[in-house]
Amino acid sequence: MKKYELIDHTADIGLRIFGQDLSDLFQNAGYALFDIITDISKVSPRQKRRFSLQRDCMEELLVEWLGRLLYVFDTEQLLFSSFQVFEISDTRLEAEAAGELYNKDIHPVKTEVKAVTYHNLNITEVNGVWQATTVLDI
Repeated sequence: MKKYELIDHTADIGLRIFGQDLSDLFQNAGYALFDIITDISKVSPRQKRRFSLQRDCMEELLVEWLGRLLYVFDTEQLLFSSFQVFEISDTRLEAEAAGELYNKDIHPVKTEVKAVTYHNLNITEVNGVWQATTVLDI
């Protein structure tokens, strides 16, 4: 099963993310974000960062998750390539991301992502496959 696909969006980047379960969906969402930012195959999982998040619903939790990952990249220049969800519910996420510091000689910037938006935000289960749709502001 593919992790994600790009969907048409006028000015930004639309994403449809897939997962066999919610943990897989959120792991693939992190992967998609950083695969859009850089060549994720060149990011080694050397440093780990733990995330403990709580929101009112699963959609808000997804935006918070991706937003926190992006915030760490923006403020600490830490690129992530590996994602592990330890616990997930409709309102809570315990996860870890692993990666390394950005190095312009190793990590090309493919797309500068400014923010994760609530535009077209949706999480559903279709025929046993979880899908999330979101839009990245570039």
